[in-house]
Amino acid sequence: MDVASTGSAYILDALAAEGIDTLFGVIGEGNAHLLDAVNDRDIEFQQARHEQAGVTMADGAARTKQGVTACTLTHGPGVTNGATGIAAADRDNIPMVILVGDTSIEGRETSLQYLDHPTFASPISVYQTRIETPSTIPEVLERAFDRARTRSGPVLVEVPADVQEGEAPDEEYTPSERPRQRVRPDERHVEAAASLLDDADHPVILAGGGAVRSDAGSEIATLAEHVGAPVATTYFGRSLLDEAHPMVSGIAGTFMSPANDDLLWDADVAVVVGARLSGKTTRYGELYADADVIQIDIEEESIGTHQEPAIGIRADARETVADLIHRCETDPERASRVAQTIERAPSPWADGFEERPDQIDPREFTLELAARVPDDAILTVGSGNNTGFPAVFHELGEDASMLINGNFGTMGYSLPAALGAKAAAPDRPVVCYTGDGALIQVIQEIETAVRLELPLLIAVFNDSSYGIIRHRQNLVHDRETGSTYDSPDFVDIAEGFGANGAVIRSADDLSVVEEYYDADPDVPLVLDARTIPEVSRPGFPPY
Repeated sequence: MDVASTGSAYILDALAAEGIDTLFGVIGEGNAHLLDAVNDRDIEFQQARHEQAGVTMADGAARTKQGVTACTLTHGPGVTNGATGIAAADRDNIPMVILVGDTSIEGRETSLQYLDHPTFASPISVYQTRIETPSTIPEVLERAFDRARTRSGPVLVEVPADVQEGEAPDEEYTPSERPRQRVRPDERHVEAAASLLDDADHPVILAGGGAVRSDAGSEIATLAEHVGAPVATTYFGRSLLDEAHPMVSGIAGTFMSPANDDLLWDADVAVVVGARLSGKTTRYGELYADADVIQIDIEEESIGTHQEPAIGIRADARETVADLIHRCETDPERASRVAQTIERAPSPWADGFEERPDQIDPREFTLELAARVPDDAILTVGSGNNTGFPAVFHELGEDASMLINGNFGTMGYSLPAALGAKAAAPDRPVVCYTGDGALIQVIQEIETAVRLELPLLIAVFNDSSYGIIRHRQNLVHDRETGSTYDSPDFVDIAEGFGANGAVIRSADDLSVVEEYYDADPDVPLVLDARTIPEVSRPGFPPY
């Protein structure tokens, strides 16, 4: 059968109809037929070197596009290898469709690489399904994309070989046009929230990733100016507003900004928008303990998960905040006082940095790198000790964005996420912040960046350890076990893959960044920053 008339070709045409122009993943026996059809279609296949990375590339592209992306894995080990990436996307509500190529339905349970993929993926995805026959491809794919979009998470679709190789359906594929609904708030809850704000002496706003996904930045800024409340953000909420806005007081919780240290402790009403009052957000329950919390979230299960709110509003963030603006009394004098407190707050680097002849303070490294990165950069951040430095020392401009996996703590997230972001936004600069331990877990993806001509900065906090574990061991046990090692020469490795590399031991060494941008490169630059191991991330302890 001509491949152009097969189920595989139809599936790719359906992806294109859904607005997918790039398919991420790794080829294997199960999805080889599907990927062969790419040769005759207007979809580019961008292959990672490991399935976790392939899924995370789709994750980074989805966050950058703010829409559904797609990837493909082979059966069995392909899915288990990709599971960490799927789980990370699930925890962060990232919409994607994962096409799992499988053996034919008949005899599939005797296959060497048999796995009940839908059952396996059930705890780490929002929906799982299987295409049983070629004729059902349209309805299954339409439902899959609808679920990914409206439930905002990964959807797994098993595609058996006989479906891939079978005759394509006759009907034209039509995408579902049902957008994610902007749920209106209950007016009684909004009135009650407005009443609390009107009676407040020290109101604050805490905005998280849900506020970013709802595009509620303008409304939140207006509410802040209206009632005189600072806008603190979680790590996920950092790209909500230009951080130079006079009412933006910086990050809250573990990586607390100096301005928030002045403003949040006395809060008597906290408007929490699209944020899960987790331990890291609330300093493990210390912040807002005596405040009346107004929690706004589109997800019912997120309300009251960590702290029972005085008022819980299940609704769209932008719609709810817009309603609050019109119901609350204005307090321009308080707004002026808050703005002055923010303006007068010392910078996080006011006390200076540690100096050593052959190592750089990771705080200084981040601050100096940020000064050399364009204002519209996309930053990706991993997990571990290194996460706190870009959180505090890389200020975001109006057009910048930051992608993090803060709800699963996945090592190896930031590099493939950066590749996906660059693929989705090739004209924007991308900076990957990673620890040396995390980079080693996905270091093969430097080759992916070179092969796909995805130029980006890879900033490595090289402290020759699993830093956060090392700091905790010394704090709790006064010794280290298994958390330190001799790091490899990342410059040699980068150059071996065809990338550029430079060792960074002082701020002067970062002149290589300007040279890199001036050269209009088509390969990555790996910055092997030899950081001072004893410098823990801001806010440590607690964990």
